Amino acid sequence: MTVKMKSSLFGEIEYDVADVYTFEQGFPGFPEQKQFVLLQVEESPFTVMHSIQEDLHFFLIDPFSLFVNYEFAIPDYALEQLDIKKREDVISYSVAVLREPLTDSTVNMVAPVIFNTANRKAMQLVLENTRYSVRQPIFLPQEQAGDSRENADAHRAKSGISKGGR
Repeated sequence: MTVKMKSSLFGEIEYDVADVYTFEQGFPGFPEQKQFVLLQVEESPFTVMHSIQEDLHFFLIDPFSLFVNYEFAIPDYALEQLDIKKREDVISYSVAVLREPLTDSTVNMVAPVIFNTANRKAMQLVLENTRYSVRQPIFLPQEQAGDSRENADAHRAKSGISKGGR
């Protein structure tokens, strides 16, 4: 079933109710916001996680496309809460904070958003005892970025975490 909603970012949008992800505990900081759709931003590395309950959205980015050495394990409680049965059903994003100028934008590498594509459950996982930053610059100088983007697919395959998407 297709439903329409208004978005300050996209205008009027349509989504299929089967594409809605549910955060059973709500999204951190917004406990009443429990249902979201993922909308790909064309010609951009960003995906928008848009609430279907009100005009609230978050920019997400695939952390593995930015940093080839990024990795984390999904703890047992999260596997159980999301009812994850197969690795290929899992996609992961990081929340991006876009700033002016765009080169000052950051991404939260400490709290990835995990989606189970099989049952449409999701949660934001807060990593413990991590070396990652909640304000990691997205745009690194070329000499620091190295070949991280080129090796991202190989890393995803190794880690078992799937590239984000619908």
